[in-house]
Amino acid sequence: MGILWSGRRTKAGLEGSDVAPNASRETDRGATLMEFAIIMPLLVILLIGIVESSWVFAQYLDVRHGAREGARLAAVNYPEGTDAPVATPGDNLNALVAETCSRMNVASGITVSFASAGGKADPITVAVEAPSDTLSGLLDWAFGSLTVSSTAVLHAEQPATWATGAGNQSC
Repeated sequence: MGILWSGRRTKAGLEGSDVAPNASRETDRGATLMEFAIIMPLLVILLIGIVESSWVFAQYLDVRHGAREGARLAAVNYPEGTDAPVATPGDNLNALVAETCSRMNVASGITVSFASAGGKADPITVAVEAPSDTLSGLLDWAFGSLTVSSTAVLHAEQPATWATGAGNQSC
């Protein structure tokens, strides 16, 4: 029946009980361990989810930065004005896409598209799209199939020498 106790219990228990107040702590240890074993995996998954969603958000910011950089490069008619300008509009577009991709930290699978009427002050639309990747691989079912994308629009400061209205190009 437990350890007999003849004293009076205070706020911790009932009066007249013949079991010592500390006797139930031994059985509570097992219950606490079980509660911890049930809750801990959920807390770890929550923590990993927070880290993974932050990583996907960082990738989105990188793609967004790449779209702005690409629009800026197109607006100033990159690579025009460099020491060795590229000969054809298609080559200029390839150089523009390559420079846009080099300014992003996304590993692979980037798709960049440029659209413009080609004249001065015409809007230039740059769309960048990249698949997201995960850090841990534990939540690939949630984050593995996401595609992060961004679009930026700027007005051309110079007439475009790159191929206008071009489709998607991959890096």
